[in-house]
Amino acid sequence: MAHPLGSRTSGVDGSSEGGRINTINLPGALVLYGVALVQSLQRKNPKSKLAMAPVQVDGVWTLEISHTGEPPLGVPERWHGHRVIVRRAEAPASA
Repeated sequence: MAHPLGSRTSGVDGSSEGGRINTINLPGALVLYGVALVQSLQRKNPKSKLAMAPVQVDGVWTLEISHTGEPPLGVPERWHGHRVIVRRAEAPASA
């Protein structure tokens, strides 16, 4: 009889407990990848305010970088195998 080891990845691909990010919740994993991307881009683009969100485009999860100020330079086409799209953030509506 097999006993569960407490991780959805344990025993599946030889990874150890906590050995990799749980990709069952892909949007959550993309947030973790996106934080590293935004931090990397922010150092190169200090005059831009950047934000990131996982979004679905044609049924495929992608990272969306939104910016206010100057468009960020050096945004990769793909980040950890996922497409990265850039868009200008909309100005907040005035009351």
